[in-house]
Amino acid sequence: MSAYRNRFADVLPEGLVRDTVNGKIAGVCAGLGGYFTIKTKWIRLFMILACVFASPFPVAIVYIVLAFLMPAAPSGFAYGAATLDETGRRVPDNSYLRDHFTHLDRRLATMEAWVTSEDYRLRQQFKNL
Repeated sequence: MSAYRNRFADVLPEGLVRDTVNGKIAGVCAGLGGYFTIKTKWIRLFMILACVFASPFPVAIVYIVLAFLMPAAPSGFAYGAATLDETGRRVPDNSYLRDHFTHLDRRLATMEAWVTSEDYRLRQQFKNL
């Protein structure tokens, strides 16, 4: 996982980025559609209906906030570089998945090292007193 995307890990879910390649304005709807594997047209339709039936000001504010918080998709990201399988669903780029699982493997190794450490056992003994 790149350091560029880790800057936003505390604010946004992992992998939630703006898809500026397939987006119309800022790529927020395309990014949300790619993240939740929903067609972008349904996300856009929901945004339009929310503007019509609710109020356009809160929807616009949320869109602008998301446009500033969501980082742009790096080159080669799964949303922009994805291919479609026979059912029409997006198949992510393998390099992204390899980086993602390498990052998860490192996190798991760090957790295992902490749980098996002597410091962890000592803290647990103090906690149980």
